[in-house]
Amino acid sequence: MSPSEPSASGPAGRRRKNSESDEMSAGPSSRTGGRRRAGGRRKQETKGRRRPLLVVAGVAVVALAVLGTVLYMRLGEGGGADQAAQETRPVMYRVIDTGRMNEVLASREDDSRALNAGELFESRNAEISSQEIDFTLRDSDLSDDCSAAVWGEQVRTALAEADCTQAGRATYVSDTYFGVTAVFNLADVEGSRAVAAAMNAPEADEAGAEGEGDASPDPGFVLSPSGADPFDRLGEGYSASDAIVSGHYLVVVWVQPTGSESVEERVSLSGPLVALANFRDPLYRRMVQLDDGSGTGQPDEGTQEGTVEDPAGTDGTVQDPAGTDGTVQDPAGTQGTAEDPAGTEGLGTGTG
Repeated sequence: MSPSEPSASGPAGRRRKNSESDEMSAGPSSRTGGRRRAGGRRKQETKGRRRPLLVVAGVAVVALAVLGTVLYMRLGEGGGADQAAQETRPVMYRVIDTGRMNEVLASREDDSRALNAGELFESRNAEISSQEIDFTLRDSDLSDDCSAAVWGEQVRTALAEADCTQAGRATYVSDTYFGVTAVFNLADVEGSRAVAAAMNAPEADEAGAEGEGDASPDPGFVLSPSGADPFDRLGEGYSASDAIVSGHYLVVVWVQPTGSESVEERVSLSGPLVALANFRDPLYRRMVQLDDGSGTGQPDEGTQEGTVEDPAGTDGTVQDPAGTDGTVQDPAGTQGTAEDPAGTEGLGTGTG
């Protein structure tokens, strides 16, 4: 056989099989390579999808951080008026009963015009300066829901029985003091006296004092319209309050030194109490208008906006002009804001 002739023997067949085997082995290898390429595309697509998700997550984190910073700054700047107020009371509390105002504004029948926010919180009451103290209004609230302005079942019951129709409250701040004012629109002067008496803390009986019995429950007191700083500390330091019976209105004034941290730190609070009591100025103007019969009367400039002198002098001794009931009478009669009957100490009926 010529070497040039193709051989059809076994070796040639084996070469063909080897060739087929090579082709067959190459086929799967090619397909396998295709699967790897397809897998690479999926990984790239997955990576592509992840990038937007990471971007969105990053933006959300930044937005939450910014929101937290804004809220912190607002609260730090004295905001947060919706923060719940503490259920607390002053260390010292007393009742002051006025004279002429109780006669002219004796009932809502005599003074039927409802209180309004502009009357209570604007004009002269936006800033109150007296006793070398400058108070600035911060929060205010006027509502027909009197029960929401106080805490304690006894006080709420007294307000309901006195037919309370309006409760106006405000917070004031100065460099050295912060305070709360409240005015309740009641049916008559007797209701005003009853609510003032209901706010007085009960004296501990002998069993309660010795720890052998349960102490009487706290009757409650005024709630600040804001629990934000510094009013979140109200009642934690030494504070004092006057409840001023002003005809069918009861006005409550409550002050605390800014730096006071203990109820044992007794300080004179007569100055800030007298200053913040000028919150009654709208009621004094009502009294003058009704008293002169014209309905347009204005306060006499000579009365210094109704401020009267201290009947107890300056020795800090609490004098009870009323004699037996612990209620301090306003000796000025026709003038509006009663000075501190206790002199320089601002101490009346103790509740602590």
